Amino acid sequence: MKKTLAAGLFLIGLGAVPASAGEVGLILDKQFGKAQAVNAAMTGMPAGNYDAVSPTGVGIRAGLTFLDLKVAEIGLALTYHPKAEGDLKFPGGAVGKYSTEYVAIGVQADWKFLLNLHAGLDMRSEKLTSTTPAGLRDSTTVTRPWVKAGVGFSVPTPVVSPFVRLEVAMPLSKEDKTASPEDFRKAMAPALQVSLYGGIRF
Repeated sequence: MKKTLAAGLFLIGLGAVPASAGEVGLILDKQFGKAQAVNAAMTGMPAGNYDAVSPTGVGIRAGLTFLDLKVAEIGLALTYHPKAEGDLKFPGGAVGKYSTEYVAIGVQADWKFLLNLHAGLDMRSEKLTSTTPAGLRDSTTVTRPWVKAGVGFSVPTPVVSPFVRLEVAMPLSKEDKTASPEDFRKAMAPALQVSLYGGIRF
């Protein structure tokens, strides 16, 4: 239900972007978490040293330009990233699953030189889900600011401009406590995201 609502909100936002100044595109990304030590067994989860979870996923983004200076653009961006899942595991094997999904709204700036430079700030609502070996699933939602930067290029054409960009994003906050299942899910959350983003500007 929450996933359907998030997708619906994204599509509403996408429909609000005027066809005269904006962008739409797909994001192929890899998220990098951080290894964590759990000193005491939690509900359904054994104690031990958990490897970082680094799933690969695909998202969609729509942007609206509100200031065009020809060599630079400033605008808003709306991103929806469905669930990306990886194994929760010790060095010896998997003991469950961990997944992330998010909706983000942010501001971005693009400088259009021979190579396009990109910078932005997103506010992400992230759903973090852990699944125990017995199949018990629980989720935690966190809201965190993320900064991102990228470099890419575009192909100017009369109607639309295809583009591709390599992006790196990092959260401005991160928790490392593992005293409870909720703390554990927050601690395992992504600490870095590397993405290949491509689409069209119009």
